[in-house]
Order: sequence, then structure tokens, then C-alpha cells
Amino acid sequence: MSKQETQPQLLQQPHSLQLISKPEIDIDDLRNERLHLTPLNRLQALASTSAIIGSMLGFYEGVQKSAARYLVENAHRLPTTKGGWYFYHKRKNYEMIVGGMTGGVKTGMKFGGFVAALSFFESSLDYGRGQIDFINTTLACFVGTGLYTRYKQLSVLQASKMIRKGTIVGLMLGVAQDMMIYARGGKVWYLDEVKKRLY
Repeated sequence: MSKQETQPQLLQQPHSLQLISKPEIDIDDLRNERLHLTPLNRLQALASTSAIIGSMLGFYEGVQKSAARYLVENAHRLPTTKGGWYFYHKRKNYEMIVGGMTGGVKTGMKFGGFVAALSFFESSLDYGRGQIDFINTTLACFVGTGLYTRYKQLSVLQASKMIRKGTIVGLMLGVAQDMMIYARGGKVWYLDEVKKRLY
């Protein structure tokens, strides 16, 4: 018996980087998806990002409002001593932080919820029509801004302006997503038709 046959066969274990480097979904399977993400992943990413942005904006606005409110509430009883001013600013800073945190949470939830609902409606239209294109994005933004103006009870003039702007933003966003899909080699029906007619 040879020396090689007597040695035990070692099992080749895959390297840890090889295990985590292979994605569960092939990238080519996502070339026709918006932002190169599945609908669930896209909803989570957009909602969390918008919630973070909303939280930062809400924190800033909350700090500004709390500082102004504290000044108005205590304008008639401003301190006259050094120790009094110390406690005045200490209390003011506390009120500003609390107001900023409260405003950040509220605005973050509003931003995240609105964008999540918009993304969900857009994905539902994609599934319902069986087609991913700018029409679904435009329609989702049109309906979303319409419901928002109804919720805020804006006047007819204000509502029409906001709906018009929201629809234009939705159209631009939808066309941009279509261009990204087409650049990855995905299927965009109207661009494919134009290409067929030209060539």
C-alpha cells in the first residue's frame, strides 16, 4: 500500500469568504427591478432612509421651536444673577433637547410612513399591471399627494399646486428608474419599442 493511500482524505472546507460572497439571489435576476432591489428590500431601504432624514429635520425644527417657546414663556421673568442665568440656560438646553427628540421621532415616523406607503402602492401597481415603468411611479405620486392634500385640508389652489409638483417629481423619478433598469440591460417596454423602430 502506497504512502498516499494510507493518509486520510482531508475534506476540503470552503473558505468563510466564499460562503458569504455568493449572494442568495443572482444579480442578473434583479436587473428588471427598481433600484436593483426586490420590492420588500426597496420598501425597507426607502422607508428607513426617509425616516432618518425626517428625524434629522424634525430634531432641528424641534430644537428651534423649543428655544423660541422657552424664551417667550420666560421673557417676563429673566434672571438677574449669575447663578440664575446658569439655571436658565441649563433648563433651556434641557427643553431644547426634549423638543428636538420629540420632533425628530414625529417627523421621522411621518416621513418613513409616507414613503413606505408610496413605495408599497408603486409596487402594487407594478404587480397589478405586470409592468415596471414610469407610469406606476407617476400614478403613485399623484394619488399620494392627492391624499396628503386631502388629509391636510388644503385649499383648492394649494392642493392643485402640490399635486402638480408631486406628479412631476413622480414622473422624473420614474423615468430615472427606467433609465437605470435599461442601463443594466433590463427590459423597458417603450425603450425597446423605440429601439426596434430605429433598427
